[in-house]
Amino acid sequence: MSLIRAVCTVSVLVSSTLSSVALAAEPPEEAGPPPQLSVEVGGTLATMRHPATEVPTIRSQVRTVNARRSAARLSGGLHFNLVRGSDRSDWWWTNGIDWYLAGGDVQVLALRPGLEKRFTLTRSLTLGVSAFGSAAEASLPTGRVNALRPGDPGYRPVGGNNLYEGRMRKWAFGAGGLVALQLQLSRLVHARVHGGYTHYFREADGLRSTAEAEPFTVRLNGPFAGALVGLML
Repeated sequence: MSLIRAVCTVSVLVSSTLSSVALAAEPPEEAGPPPQLSVEVGGTLATMRHPATEVPTIRSQVRTVNARRSAARLSGGLHFNLVRGSDRSDWWWTNGIDWYLAGGDVQVLALRPGLEKRFTLTRSLTLGVSAFGSAAEASLPTGRVNALRPGDPGYRPVGGNNLYEGRMRKWAFGAGGLVALQLQLSRLVHARVHGGYTHYFREADGLRSTAEAEPFTVRLNGPFAGALVGLML
């Protein structure tokens, strides 16, 4: 009988303890609405190939540009939730931009609009798979000084410097895909690593600094990888 009373006593104590813990526990936070907008900034390493060349300067001199096989990029993006007004955030319209940090001679700016599908792996980790198009402008200095005229964007009639160095510009167009892992660090802040490949159907070819120079092509086909931090609103 004493053993039965002891077991009953222990059972009552355990039940009382669990009830007290349950009453003291705070209710879970209610999930807020899904994010509608994401802003990101970071860096990537990407393919950028061109041969060595010479470019004129505005002082009537010639400067050598070394051959290149890759370049770091300053990358950013502004992305929108495509299922606005619902409790989902798995389809996103992405708008990426990449500035190739290749010096001031051969300059490249690329735009990457695309569509991304996100899969939830854990509460704070998602996997994104996306396809995108790409339009890149490559430019080369010509050594000629041009002047802005009244009515041109950026023209300043008084106290402004309306002179600028002329550049030859060529466009490249392509498409690609990427895979990304996104870690939610807090309700608003996230970190993201991604890797992918871009193929350009039309290259930025025919670049030359002067009419007498040998034309060359800036090739951007190839893989890329990088890391970004972002804010989700």
